[in-house]
Amino acid sequence: MNNWTVEQIVFRCNRLSVRLERLAQNFLQMASFSLDGVNGEAALGIVKESKVLLELTAIDLDVDSAFELAQIQRQLSRWHIHWLETWESDSSRLQISTLSQTWANRIREIAVVLV
Repeated sequence: MNNWTVEQIVFRCNRLSVRLERLAQNFLQMASFSLDGVNGEAALGIVKESKVLLELTAIDLDVDSAFELAQIQRQLSRWHIHWLETWESDSSRLQISTLSQTWANRIREIAVVLV
């Protein structure tokens, strides 16, 4: 049995393309915050939310795409565990920004294939 929140259930009820776009938007926002370097708590909130949204999206994708989302989720978990050290480092924030932008683009590519 899943212990989803109301917000998660509502997200899960959205079309797959809508869920993928929401994830892409999250990653674009995280990329922006990472370049600014001043919204660490907001960026961490996006990391936490995105980990859940990735799971709620991957279950409706083909195996290869779901695997890609799981890999993104793993990296988000690494950042989450070491957030303070990660956010304090300019090079780590640049990596977050770069990867987040790449993920947003890739998620949009996955969405285009589904249309």
